[in-house]
Amino acid sequence: MKSFRVATAMAIACLAVGHASAGDGKGFRLTIDGVEVGINPGDTLDVTTKDGRKLSVELQRSETVTFSGGKFSFDHDGKFSVARTDLGSGVQQYALMTPIGTGIIVQEYKGLNPSGLTDFVLQQMVQESVSAGAKIKKEATQRNLADSRALKGVKAETTTESDVMDYEVVAMGKPSGGVLVATIVNKENIPKEGGIFDKFWSSLKVDF
Repeated sequence: MKSFRVATAMAIACLAVGHASAGDGKGFRLTIDGVEVGINPGDTLDVTTKDGRKLSVELQRSETVTFSGGKFSFDHDGKFSVARTDLGSGVQQYALMTPIGTGIIVQEYKGLNPSGLTDFVLQQMVQESVSAGAKIKKEATQRNLADSRALKGVKAETTTESDVMDYEVVAMGKPSGGVLVATIVNKENIPKEGGIFDKFWSSLKVDF
């Protein structure tokens, strides 16, 4: 049992966009016809190709991005990225975390149905807070997909003098594998970032 861990093509040129390496501090490297420049989303650059042509290039983030794992996909805001971690033993973890700590974690299991792990994962998520004196309320929950199938599990609220945190852990699968989803948010941030969860749950597709 694994413990929970808290990750344009142009017709006249060959163009590739990738994450930046160290150098000019730009977030991405843009290569056009063999000429590489640094660029950030929103930047507009004038690039001179090897044969002397001058091109104006702009990089913009997509408003909504579809992320696909092995057997699942979901939509998220283009300003966020999803980090992938191999947890070993056939478990891949995909995490979307905002700067203020709102998070969606998807664990994809091979050769194991994770439906029986939801209580264990929740325990791992809240144990530090509970050990420090937080009060906890738990109840069963489920999330229905567009195809009428459901991910089932547990949700919880932990309360301290300074924070109220909401957690949810649900899963579905079969003996050959499955998907477990965990979310976390500080309750005071729901008005600002609750839309992240709305977009995720309305678009989530699972192929198990």
